Amino acid sequence: MPLSGAVFGAGIGLSVQLFSNGIRKVPLLRDPWEHVFFIGAGAYLGDWLGKYEARTSAEIEDILQKRADKNKNIKPLQSS
Repeated sequence: MPLSGAVFGAGIGLSVQLFSNGIRKVPLLRDPWEHVFFIGAGAYLGDWLGKYEARTSAEIEDILQKRADKNKNIKPLQSS
């Protein structure tokens, strides 16, 4: 999953740079180092986002398991 996030982020980064050049009506491939920068930044962000999602998912599962263990000995309330 992290590789696909990085590839997706790189595509978004390239798209942002091409869109920016298109809006300003300059040649799309002007200053190619900016394209490389935005591709790298997008790939890093996509990779980080995938890792963040996996980490938070594991933390939530851990918290839910701890809560279930603590509440195991509590009897349910009975309505009268």
